Amino acid sequence: QSLEKTYAKYHRILTPNAIDEANILNGETVFQKACGSCHKMYNKGGNIGPELTGSNRGNLDYLLFNVLNPSGEIQEDYKLNVITTRDGRSYSGNIIAENERQITLRMVGQEAKKINKSEVQSREKMPTSLMPVGIFETLKEQEILDLVKFMKTMK
Repeated sequence: QSLEKTYAKYHRILTPNAIDEANILNGETVFQKACGSCHKMYNKGGNIGPELTGSNRGNLDYLLFNVLNPSGEIQEDYKLNVITTRDGRSYSGNIIAENERQITLRMVGQEAKKINKSEVQSREKMPTSLMPVGIFETLKEQEILDLVKFMKTMK
């Protein structure tokens, strides 16, 4: 299904009236489940993806653009890096520190990993985001409404 059709689908669901009637507390729970392992909002959540507290999330189009097309506009720090070591292991994540000797990689659901540059066989920065496409597809319509209400709320 095209991105245009997907946008249209969620615009039909996410009407101002439907968002007003959504449950913000359930929206926070949905955020923690669907987004919180990578994103932080109001000092809760992970630090793999960008902090969302100060983002332009009050704007529905901005929100939809970033959720439906996560690789559409990626800050350099959040591009996926794939490092393969000489012993054949592969690591994917964000580079959070680097010096002459080591690279420190932050990976989803794991501790940061320090890799000695002498062990690196290949290193590639991907043009894609770590954020998966289709997050809304894993949620019920009411959960999406609740989540968007929570996301749009400025505490």
